[in-house]
Amino acid sequence: MLKGYVKGELAHRLVKRLYGRTNKRDATKQIGQHVRRLERAQKQAEMHSINAIDNAAAMEQDLDIRYQLSNSRKDPVNIYTYVCENQHDPAFTGFIPKLKDHLLGRLLNRDYSGDTYGEFSDEERNTVRIAGEQIYRCKTIRINYTTYDVRRDGDTINPRTYPDIMVKSPETGPHAQPFWYARVIGIFHASVSSCHPGVTEKSTCRMDFLWVRWFGVEPGRYRHGFRYARLPKIGFVESTDEYAFTFLDPTQVIRGSHLIPAFAEGRTSALLQATKSVARVLDPDEENDWVNFYVNM
Repeated sequence: MLKGYVKGELAHRLVKRLYGRTNKRDATKQIGQHVRRLERAQKQAEMHSINAIDNAAAMEQDLDIRYQLSNSRKDPVNIYTYVCENQHDPAFTGFIPKLKDHLLGRLLNRDYSGDTYGEFSDEERNTVRIAGEQIYRCKTIRINYTTYDVRRDGDTINPRTYPDIMVKSPETGPHAQPFWYARVIGIFHASVSSCHPGVTEKSTCRMDFLWVRWFGVEPGRYRHGFRYARLPKIGFVESTDEYAFTFLDPTQVIRGSHLIPAFAEGRTSALLQATKSVARVLDPDEENDWVNFYVNM
């Protein structure tokens, strides 16, 4: 019998109610059929409740993860072919050495300086093995973070639509910037190993990384903040800078960032001297960049 209807007066009321639904012919059999339907409905409701609780727990667990990135291998990229096909694009300058430096630095658990994990020789870089020489491109990555009112939330970073991120600045001193900003131009994962003597784990492991184009603060005497009633102003680092394009561990990303072009200051091709570049992810057909951006607070 149904839970909650099996004792005393409640069971009597149930039988009377179900009897009213019969055609009074072989009423006992029809009442039994109604009871079985109610039991099945009750079990489905209980399962739905359990699933809802499980889904809520899973969502809460997902938000506790620093970031979420697909395991998909549907878009493989051969690193050597990738560089060869884009050799005239300044964004690819030093692509493979920078990538291997980044991966090796993380495998060695070195501290990140904001640009690199330190200097490595060609011999050390050659210890890094990227399985099949393939990295796998993903369309999005979700960054989970704690909001200002101490709630959990997340930003979905997509190079085509929402590519800008913020990270904690490694700068120190009275005029140090609290945050650095970058534009994600690629989201990847790869199977990596290294025979470097300093790497304790020799087996192949998955590593996730972001390929980014860095912003720098507006040079000169520009001041920002509540005191000056001005938003922070930034602009792309010139492509001739050795660290204008680097790789980043997704765990270092704080959250997405909303940047507003400084329309009055116009556009320039001096920051990236290329008619076309993968770095211009929001519009690959553009031949120049906005000179500056304001960081929306």
